[in-house]
Amino acid sequence: MDIDPTPRTLTHGHLPDCLALARDRGWATEERKWAFLLDNGTGYGFFDDSGALVGSTIVTRYSGQHAALSMVLVASAHAGRGLGRRLVEHALANADCPVVSLHATALGRPLYEKLGFRAVDRLVTHFGPFRDAALSGTTRSALHADLPRVVATDAEVFGADRGVLWKDYFRLADQVRIGPSGGFAAAWRTVGSLALGPVVADSVDEAKALVTDLAAGAEGALQVSAYHPELADWLVERGLERRSGVDLMVLGGDVGGDRTRLYVPMMQALG
Repeated sequence: MDIDPTPRTLTHGHLPDCLALARDRGWATEERKWAFLLDNGTGYGFFDDSGALVGSTIVTRYSGQHAALSMVLVASAHAGRGLGRRLVEHALANADCPVVSLHATALGRPLYEKLGFRAVDRLVTHFGPFRDAALSGTTRSALHADLPRVVATDAEVFGADRGVLWKDYFRLADQVRIGPSGGFAAAWRTVGSLALGPVVADSVDEAKALVTDLAAGAEGALQVSAYHPELADWLVERGLERRSGVDLMVLGGDVGGDRTRLYVPMMQALG
C-alpha cells in the first residue's frame, strides 16, 4: 500500500494505532507508557492509504532546553524503506531545543550516528524477581508536598526543568520514595513487571536503599535500567538478570546536569 509522504501529528486518540504497531514489531503493548508519552510529548507518524499507522516517533520537550526522542518504530511490512530516518529527521526539525537525546539499540545506532548523534553513556536493563527486599528504614514515601523539591533536584541532575512532566509522573507512579539525603526514586506498573525509575541519589548506598524499598512487597518481576556499573552488579546479586543494553546518544550540546547522581532514568523514552 502507498504511504502518505507527510508525517501526521499523533495524539492520545492514536493510542490504539500505536499499540497495534508495537504488536507488529514484537514490542510489549505498554498502554500506560504510550498514553503518558503521547499526553506529554508530540508524536509523529506515517500512515498508509488504508489509514494504518506504519511508523512512529515521539518527542518530549523540557522547557525549551532538552528534547528526548523515543518510540522510533516502523511496521515490519515497510522496513528498509527509510521511513525511520524520515521520521527522525522530521522530529529533529521540530524539536526546537538545543540538545536532543535518545537511547539507541545496536541496530539503530548507525542511523543516529549518521545524523550527528554521539554516544555518551551506556544503559543496561535488568529484569527478574528481587531477593531479600526488606525495608531499609532509611527512606520514606513521598508526599505531594515533596514535589517541588523533587522537581528542583531532578533539574539539577538531569540538566533541564521537567516540572510539568513530573506532575503527571507523580500520578502515573505506583510509589515514590525519598532518600535520607534528598534523593528519590519511583516505580510504576507496566506489562508483566514493576518498572523502576528514576533513581536519583548522592551515593550508591542511597540508590540501593531506594531500590530495595521500592521492591519490598512488590509482586512479580522488577525492571531496572542502570547507568552505574556498581548498581548494575548489585542488581545481579539480588537476583535480576542482565538483558538488553542501549547507548545514551546526544545531538547538539552536552546533556548537562550532574549525571553522576542519576542511577536510573525516569524511562528510557524520557532521556
